[in-house]
Amino acid sequence: MKSTPSIKTVNQLIDLHKANMLYANPEYQRGVVWTEAQRKRLIDSVLRGYPIPLIYLHHIKREVAGITNENFEIIDGQQRINALFEFMEGGFRLYDPKEDETEARFPSFVSDAPCEWGRKRFEELTEDLQQKFRDSQLSVVMVETEHQDEARDLFIRLQAGLPLNAQEKRDAWPGNFTEFILKTSGKPELTRYPGHDFFSRILKAGKKARGKYRQLCAQIAILYFYRKQHGEDRFCDIKRDSIDNFYYQHLSFDAHNADAKRFEQILDLLAELLKDGKRKKIQGHEAMHLVLLVDSLMTEYTKSWQDGFPDAFDRFREGLATDTKNRSDDIPGEYWVRYGQHARTNSDRGENILRRHQFFVEKMYGQLNPILKDPNRAFGILEREVIYYRDKKRCQVCNSDVVWSEAQIHHVHEHSMGGQTELSNGALVHAHCHPKGEAQTKSFAENWWRAQAQS
Repeated sequence: MKSTPSIKTVNQLIDLHKANMLYANPEYQRGVVWTEAQRKRLIDSVLRGYPIPLIYLHHIKREVAGITNENFEIIDGQQRINALFEFMEGGFRLYDPKEDETEARFPSFVSDAPCEWGRKRFEELTEDLQQKFRDSQLSVVMVETEHQDEARDLFIRLQAGLPLNAQEKRDAWPGNFTEFILKTSGKPELTRYPGHDFFSRILKAGKKARGKYRQLCAQIAILYFYRKQHGEDRFCDIKRDSIDNFYYQHLSFDAHNADAKRFEQILDLLAELLKDGKRKKIQGHEAMHLVLLVDSLMTEYTKSWQDGFPDAFDRFREGLATDTKNRSDDIPGEYWVRYGQHARTNSDRGENILRRHQFFVEKMYGQLNPILKDPNRAFGILEREVIYYRDKKRCQVCNSDVVWSEAQIHHVHEHSMGGQTELSNGALVHAHCHPKGEAQTKSFAENWWRAQAQS
């Protein structure tokens, strides 16, 4: 096999295509599989002068009856050549970085710059732009071989390389959130990104994971920042598209703001609490709930819970392992029903993350019994969260739904009369339904305790 690097302009490749001298072998090549979005981005890249990956062509010469025929079979680059041809034929309009911001998702340094070709077909471009496009140079490798099977073997070898997965592509995105995730989760092959100890030592992130832990870090961060913005009861999806959208919407992310610094402090504390290494590898879904739970515990509670935290987590895992093993029983255990099954199917859906977290908080809280820094104050965030879910997000006065921002916890036995700030003495109410005065408080307590006795 002989291979010769060369340069071809877009126009030359299109001329070969039109003359039926450039074609794909349908026996082993795919048909048209690129989406219109992919085709638009390729043309945008060409017009911006971005380098395009190598195109491999099999130069085939045949002599029949004294006449030489030459053709070029595409070994690699079919989708790119098709996109170039379709654009020149007027097949689609290009993205306008501003007008098509939601779909195009270009970084700000691109979308803020003038774009002469936005929303235009080829024939609508200025003559100068049309000529620039035609004259754009592409790197081509001309392959010559007498054995067709060698060309097929080259095709297979070119396709055999591992393509970038979703997170590896995100690692290349511009923007501050990208840098925040790289620094936090780490990229072992780059010394400037050793990663936080929570990922490198506790989760044992390694070089062969190909972005697995960077994606997990991004998912945890997204859940954390989403709750900070929308409330403790809110959980978003962390699927592939959801992660991509968050990266795009946070290109100007502030890695030095209070919430970002707190995120690092949470990881610091978890790395310290779980450093003994006396448990099997922590799973991604467990890491999510550990971070969110510690966020709730750090502010309003004394450090009394910290000593028992590793043991409480181990007991939770023991319960989950037991119920998972016995999940085929006639009546599966609560760890499987309320947590385990939601970590197996659609585990990246917001509603399933919420279900798991409710159960995780409930069980961990029961083991830890955290003590409020000020026992004379109102219920802490963790108690509010447990009661909020326990009472099914419904006001115990009017029986209608309560959004987190309007949620208050009422001391059934009045705090001023010695009522304790504990789960069994708390009831979820709207701010405007909160019982006031001796008569309302007494009436509510009688009705509430009666309902509890009947349930």
